[in-house]
Amino acid sequence: MTFEPVRAGVYVHVPFCLRKCLYCDFVSYPALPDEMDAYFTALIREIEIVAAELSNVPVTSVYLGGGTPSVLPIATLCSIVGHIGSAFHLEPHAEISVEINPGTLQETDLEAMVAAGINRLSIGMQSLDDGLLKRLGRVHTAQEAVKCMRAARAAGFANINIDLMFGLPGQSMNHFRQTLDCAIELAPDHISCYSLIVEPTTPLAKQLEEERLSLPDEETELAMYEWAMARLHDAGYNHYEISSWARPGYRCRHNELYWRNGWYRGLGPAAHSHWDGQRWANEPTVEAYCQAIDRGVLPVAERFPLSADDEMDETMFMGLRLLEGVSEETFRARFGRGLKATYGREIERLVRLGLVEYDHGVRLTRKGLFIANQVFAAFLRSP
Repeated sequence: MTFEPVRAGVYVHVPFCLRKCLYCDFVSYPALPDEMDAYFTALIREIEIVAAELSNVPVTSVYLGGGTPSVLPIATLCSIVGHIGSAFHLEPHAEISVEINPGTLQETDLEAMVAAGINRLSIGMQSLDDGLLKRLGRVHTAQEAVKCMRAARAAGFANINIDLMFGLPGQSMNHFRQTLDCAIELAPDHISCYSLIVEPTTPLAKQLEEERLSLPDEETELAMYEWAMARLHDAGYNHYEISSWARPGYRCRHNELYWRNGWYRGLGPAAHSHWDGQRWANEPTVEAYCQAIDRGVLPVAERFPLSADDEMDETMFMGLRLLEGVSEETFRARFGRGLKATYGREIERLVRLGLVEYDHGVRLTRKGLFIANQVFAAFLRSP
């Protein structure tokens, strides 16, 4: 690979939750003190090993996700951030994000996070309807979510994202409008608004299969998304990625690194990395992860070498998530060839269908936005 990173990210997976949500298939485990202590000890050692490899690479973003990072003792959470700050070459004003769930933090915890250098929160609200929250298996109420947002502002956080979902079981258009209107009134800096994806192995999938719950029809779900685009635009949020809206200056830098197919290192059980022509995944269980670290080796479970074609394809299907699309100039600088030379037939077909536009790059049209996965598939070439 000829591509050298001008910026890199660090992701830390915190694989613990108070209770697993009914729709979740991420790697997470009960928040038991002994397990969390073992995880913390191993993670600090992994940070040291990886930081030695990245000594000359500036890190522009750090993201602690899960699971639920906020179930860790606040001293542990802040210590992880402190170790990362000491071990890696963080750029000035690096974005340091932590996912939190309402109901898992005290106001003093938020103040401690600010003092530790955490400068961006992502609050998992999902909905502001108590009935829907209960249906999803969330551990918080709508009132706790609102209180959490206000407490975060009072603690000094100037960059806050809230996560919302639509297409939920039993959710009406009115439910969704009320949630989004209330969320906008809270004035977050960034809003992520996702359509529910029902993973086949989850308890929610079983409930739907047994017809104990039902989802909104496709037409209603599409109407929710269209209404969100219009409402958020009117409220001053820029729609910059399929599921992401931000006030000017508040796009998520870490997620943009993913969407631009940049390089990042993942730390913790089940964390994924993309680095120097490879992708790999860490051991998924806390036990296997800790055992590998105890042996003095990186806890890699699977490694996937990437060809130049793989990297180009991934750059396209991830980059097209951004509404600005994939730039001809950037693509050529990275890979030494242009978009038309690489994907000319696919681009011409998608332009004829009205799904993409080509003008110094490729981007989704409004029509393409609604069937984005089908557009992405056109850029995955067979081996």
